[in-house]
Amino acid sequence: MKKELPIRSKIEIVEKIGKILHCLHTGQRSAADLLIEEVKSRSLLLEDPIQQDVLMFAESVQFQASYDPWHRVSGEIQTAADRLIEDLGFTPPPENE
Repeated sequence: MKKELPIRSKIEIVEKIGKILHCLHTGQRSAADLLIEEVKSRSLLLEDPIQQDVLMFAESVQFQASYDPWHRVSGEIQTAADRLIEDLGFTPPPENE
């Protein structure tokens, strides 16, 4: 990971976010925790705002898994994931007007 290009790390983080959400939705807490640790490690070489977003996303996921395991993907998790993905440089295409 240390010799990896930043764009590769960002792509890997986005892919891991999807896997974390899937794990959370299917009740695979331990798998989600492992993926979260990998995302945290990858973010260490990226900008501070991204690192902060990673921590916010991780905290949201881990809190939700502990607080209410039956409602796994909350609005807070969705918001944290969307913010992290956008700060990584991935934005949805503009809507046609």
